[in-house]
Amino acid sequence: MAGLVVLEKMMMLLILMLVGFAAAKAGWVDSAFSQKTSRMITNVFIVATILSSVVGVEPLFTGGELALVAAAVFILFGIGGIIGWCSARLLPLAQQDRTVAWLSVFFMNNVFIGFPVVEALFGQNAVFCASLTNLPFNLLLFSIGVSRLRAGQGRGRVTLREVFTPPLIATLAAIVIFLLQIPLPALVGDTIKTLGAATVPLSMLVIGISLSQVPMGQALRDWRAYVVSLVRLILCPVAVWLVLGLFLEGTTLGVLTVIAACPSGAMITILCVRYGLDDLFASRVNFVSTLLCAVTLPVMTSLLL
Repeated sequence: MAGLVVLEKMMMLLILMLVGFAAAKAGWVDSAFSQKTSRMITNVFIVATILSSVVGVEPLFTGGELALVAAAVFILFGIGGIIGWCSARLLPLAQQDRTVAWLSVFFMNNVFIGFPVVEALFGQNAVFCASLTNLPFNLLLFSIGVSRLRAGQGRGRVTLREVFTPPLIATLAAIVIFLLQIPLPALVGDTIKTLGAATVPLSMLVIGISLSQVPMGQALRDWRAYVVSLVRLILCPVAVWLVLGLFLEGTTLGVLTVIAACPSGAMITILCVRYGLDDLFASRVNFVSTLLCAVTLPVMTSLLL
């Protein structure tokens, strides 16, 4: 896709984020609205987006290629995990913040930013490919990720309910529909697509609201947050493109490269809060990487795709 088209799509998403940011600063919405809307997006709209990617659209790849793509998404996370661990070891950070830095590179914001960007750039049928990243994301975050955050803390245990989130369940359902070519009634398909159409604007608005709640000055002055962010936004997609390009091509490679170029996952901050850990550095990395993503993502896609 031409770089100008990619830039135009990213500018549209950035404008939507700025609308949410401005609405929060004006006092029209607050953190309670953002939290409830985020839950609605995750449990309803993104579920609809995933399911709509296999309802009445031409599949991006065949059933026989599904295993290859599934393996590729696990390799994607493996690359991020290795790069994140190496870069975190090189930074002057306390032990907990070093773990946060590693996980912030390891796990990207594949749902709230990745899915809308993939849909905007490649079309609705490409979301199914992007949704496959939910498999390693949930399985690895709620096993390796949580165990490292809770190391020495003795707090909380991961439950199956936490691992099997609605987007993950929707991904598994989409795989079944895709493999068995299960037809859905027109009413169901139209409803799913209508709900899914709300994912992009609502996701960007919520991200803008979330950014408004982070102490901007402190985040922008922390050079370590920039290093972690640039590793996540530049080094990871380049490495993923080089490795996966050995056996993937076309839109599938493009989708996974875009996912790899997304900012750090907000779930790292959420898990720090959940387990009673200091979430300051995690919030800074999430803030800086999300801001920089508006520039780096169109650059990366223009250069690599």
